[in-house]
Amino acid sequence: MQRDPAFAVLLPFLQGVEGKTLWVADEAALDFVKVVTPSTSLSIISNRFDVVMAAQTVGHQAIFSDFDFSQMEKQKYVRIVYRFSKEKAVVHHVINYAANLLVENGELILSGLKSDGAKTYLDKCKQLFGNGSVQKNGVAYGGVFQKTYAPAEEALLDDRNYTRLRLVQTEVLDFWSKPGVFGWDRIDEGSALLVSVLDDFLAREKHSPQSVLDLGCGYGYLTLMLRGFPFARRVATDNCAAALLAMCANTKHYAMNVDVVASDAGNTVQETFDLLVCNPPFHRGAAVADDLTEHFLRQAARLLNRLGVAVFVVNAFIPVEQKAAAFFSSCELLVNNRSYKVLALRK
Repeated sequence: MQRDPAFAVLLPFLQGVEGKTLWVADEAALDFVKVVTPSTSLSIISNRFDVVMAAQTVGHQAIFSDFDFSQMEKQKYVRIVYRFSKEKAVVHHVINYAANLLVENGELILSGLKSDGAKTYLDKCKQLFGNGSVQKNGVAYGGVFQKTYAPAEEALLDDRNYTRLRLVQTEVLDFWSKPGVFGWDRIDEGSALLVSVLDDFLAREKHSPQSVLDLGCGYGYLTLMLRGFPFARRVATDNCAAALLAMCANTKHYAMNVDVVASDAGNTVQETFDLLVCNPPFHRGAAVADDLTEHFLRQAARLLNRLGVAVFVVNAFIPVEQKAAAFFSSCELLVNNRSYKVLALRK
């Protein structure tokens, strides 16, 4: 397990908790939910399916949500603990809502690295709450802020209307998306490259695929771009709560029949498919690219029919060919534009 200096700042506030405590946990918490001792006083909310599953496995109370605090009881928690996420809109959303959830004189405990923008976030919290103590611990910064009043609405941080899906219009595709989804307001170059070769590739296939799985779907670009194919069965899955919300909105927008499933690289999916398409994430928490690539390849092999094919797009420097040999009998390079490469994998 790779130690996160920012988590070391939070750990004392999560162990042996007294009073209702909420841990707002994103992908960075995956390596640490097993370190924290479960308690009836501690609840976890995470926008990552794998974090929630890992937490529940060891006995934590954990819910999977796109940090939707609107249904949570207000003025319930004496403490909220949060390590800053990578995306500013998410951070601002969590900070803004904290005052609603905290009891009077309740504490908001925050931490992050300088590279996360921690110093700026902590300064903003001082202004918002009108108090706070900030400490530096190596490359990590931590802050404790007390709710003595409810911040005025006009003083809240700009969260870019985090909870709202919005329509993104491009020359190629219109789609619903939101902050919190990877590349939420653009078309990923790697995914576009995969789509560009798929027509010709499938035209050469001996067996016309009848079922397709979009593994790590995001807002659903690959699924949406395959809407013209006559698949009888379509499934899309992702680890991110925000991505699943966007995927569902897009299937409705295009009147597509797609089962949208929460999973960690398809671990909750039990059926197999003729075609699997995947643009795997480059990183997750402290995991490195090689770890994630192998994780997705292993799951893809399990989810693929005996005569099926998995089409992956990855950064050109990732050694997928070598890693795929442990799970697939063949690996065909379809295209390499020096930024990304697309490969067809068969069992």
